[in-house]
Amino acid sequence: MNKKIVIISFLLAGSLLYGADKVVATVATNNTITDADVQARIDALPSQYIQFYSSPDGKRKILDQLIEEKLLAVEAKELGYAKNAEVLKTLEAVKDEIMTNQYVKDAVSKLSVSDAEITKAYNDNKDKYVQPESVRASHILVDTEAEVKTVQDALKNGKDFAAVAKEYSTDPGSASNGGDLGYFIKDQMVEPFEKAVFALKKGETTKTPVKTQFGWHIIKVVDYKPSTQQALSEVKEDIRAELLRQKQTTRLQSLIDEAKKKYPVKNTL
Repeated sequence: MNKKIVIISFLLAGSLLYGADKVVATVATNNTITDADVQARIDALPSQYIQFYSSPDGKRKILDQLIEEKLLAVEAKELGYAKNAEVLKTLEAVKDEIMTNQYVKDAVSKLSVSDAEITKAYNDNKDKYVQPESVRASHILVDTEAEVKTVQDALKNGKDFAAVAKEYSTDPGSASNGGDLGYFIKDQMVEPFEKAVFALKKGETTKTPVKTQFGWHIIKVVDYKPSTQQALSEVKEDIRAELLRQKQTTRLQSLIDEAKKKYPVKNTL
C-alpha cells in the first residue's frame, strides 16, 4: 500500500505562546494541531505537573506527544481502521453516552440563579449560615497520674505552659508547638476533652486532669470565638452554587419524566 508522505511542520519560532487557535503543527498535510489542543492536554494533567508543562519546554513535550498520536491515527486510518468492526463497535457503545452528556449539558447551560433568589434562600435558611462557636486550646498529654503531678507542679511554679508542653507532652502532633491544637468546634474532639474545653473561659486551665483513651490531659483555652451569623456577602457564591445544582437536578429529572411519557419502556427484570 502506498503510504502518504508525512509532513510535520513546527510553527514554533522558539515558543508556543500563541493565540488559542494558532496552528502549531501539521501532520500529513491536512491534520492540524493548535495551541488550544496543547493547552487542553495540559489542563487535563494532574495539578502537580501543570506548572512544568506550561513552560515552553513542557509545551514542546506535549506537542511531541500529540504529533505522535496524530501520526498513529493517520496511519491507522490509512490502513482502514476507520471501518474496522471492533472500532465501529466501540464507537457505537460510547456514542449514546457522549450524545446524552451533550444533550444534558445544553439543557442546563442556560440555567442561572438571580441575586433575589440568593437573598431569599439566605433569609429563609439563616440557621444554615452560622459560624459555630470555636476554641483554640493547648494541652499537655501524659501517660500517668504521677506525670500529671509533675506537670501541675511546674505550672504552679510559674513555668510557661508551652515550655512545659514541649518538655513533658507525649502528643507527637502538638508537643513541639507548645501543645497548640489550633481552633476547633464541637464534635471534633473526644467527649471528655470537648466537655472540659468548652467549660473553660479564655485563659483558663483545667484544675483537674481530663482522662481519655489517649492518656491524661492538662488543657488551656487560648482563645474563644462565639457563634456568629455569617453575612450574605460571605456565603453568596456558595448559595448560588447550591441553588444552581438544585435547578440542574430538577431540569434533569424533568427531561427524564418527559421522555418516559413520550417513549414506552418495557422492563422485564
